[in-house]
Amino acid sequence: MKQFKCLLPSGIEFGPGKINSLPEMLPGGTTLLLTDKGVAASGIVSRVKERCQAGSEQVHEFMDVPPEPSEDQVAEVVEKLSNLNVRAIVALGGGSVMDMAKLISIMLGDGPNITNLFDGKLPRKRSLQLIMIPTTAGTGSEATPNAIIYRPSLQLKVGIVCDAFMPDRVILDPELITGLPAPITAATGMDALCHALECYISNKANLLSDMLAIEAIRLIFKSLKKSYADGSDLEARADMLLASFYAGICIAASGTNGVHALSYPLGGRYRIPHGISNAILLAPVFACNKDACVDKLAAIAHLCGKDIHGKTEEQKVDAFVGFLEELSRDVGIPTRLSELGVPSDDLDEIVEAALQVKRLLDNNPKPLTRDEIHSIYSSIL
Repeated sequence: MKQFKCLLPSGIEFGPGKINSLPEMLPGGTTLLLTDKGVAASGIVSRVKERCQAGSEQVHEFMDVPPEPSEDQVAEVVEKLSNLNVRAIVALGGGSVMDMAKLISIMLGDGPNITNLFDGKLPRKRSLQLIMIPTTAGTGSEATPNAIIYRPSLQLKVGIVCDAFMPDRVILDPELITGLPAPITAATGMDALCHALECYISNKANLLSDMLAIEAIRLIFKSLKKSYADGSDLEARADMLLASFYAGICIAASGTNGVHALSYPLGGRYRIPHGISNAILLAPVFACNKDACVDKLAAIAHLCGKDIHGKTEEQKVDAFVGFLEELSRDVGIPTRLSELGVPSDDLDEIVEAALQVKRLLDNNPKPLTRDEIHSIYSSIL
C-alpha cells in the first residue's frame, strides 16, 4: 500500500465568473493585491481590485513582481511591504506571483527571512489570509506548498516546501485567462503536462496522484492545442485551468523528477522560462525513463489519440513518447537548446548542476546516470 500526504486549499471555486465570490473570502482590513506588469497590462486587474474593495477597508496594490524572482528580489519586495498592516494577500498571476505571495505571507512582520527558509527554518502556520487566482494554466502553484526561487550564488532554481505556503482559498476562473498570449499558453500548458506525467511515473506515485494525473493528461491532450489556436475558447481554457490545478495537487501528493531536475540548471544559468525548459526536455527524458515505467505509460498511451490497437506495450510507449515530441512542436516550443542561448561548451557544467538536484532525481523511476543526463542534453543541443 503506497502512503501519501496531500494538503489542499480549504476552499476552491471553479467556473466562469467565479471572481465575483472574492469579497466573501476576505477578512476585512487591508488587502494586498499582488500581481506583475504583464497581468497589470492585460486589463483584468481593475476587475479584481473592485472585488477586493468590496471585501476590504483598504486595498494596497503591488504590481511589480519580477518574473521567476531571485532570493534578493524576494527580500526587496518584503522590505517594500513591511510597513503594511496586511490581513489578506490576493495573488493574481502565474507561478512567480503565487510563489512570491507564499513567501511574503510568512515573511511579513516578525516572520523568517529568506536565508532562514533556505536553511529549513520553516513556520508551521501563518497569520495572513492567502487567496490565489491563477492567470495562467500551467504552474499549479495554487495547489502546492512549494515556492521556486532563483539563487544566483548557485546559478540554480531551488524549491522551498512549507505547509504554511498552502493557500486558504483558490479561484479558478477561465474568463481571466482568455486573453493569454499563445506562446505563454504553450509554455504553461506544457509545464502542466510535465507535472502530471512526472507525478504519474514518480517513485512516490499513489492512487490519488495517479487519478488526478490521468485526468490532467486527458484534459491537456484534449485542449492545449485548442487554447493555443484560439484563446477565446472558454471551454478549452477551463479544461487547461482545471488540468493545471489537478497537476498541482499531484505535485503535492507525489512529486516531479527527471524533467524538472534537468530543467532547473537551464533556468538558473540561462534564465530560460520554466515552462519552456521543461517542455524541451519532456520527450527526451521520457524516452530515457520508458524502460522503467512501460506498464504505466502503456496504460495511458490511448490518451494521445494514436492508433495503438494490436501494438505491444513497448510499441504503445514509443508512440506515446513520439506524441509528446509532436505536441511540443505543434505549440511552438523550441526544439534545440542552442535556440535558447545554451552553448555546447557548457554541457559538462550543466550535467554536474543537474546531478546536484538530488531531491528530484531521487524521485525518478530509475536512477539517471551522468552519462544518461549527458546524452539527454546532447540530444537537444
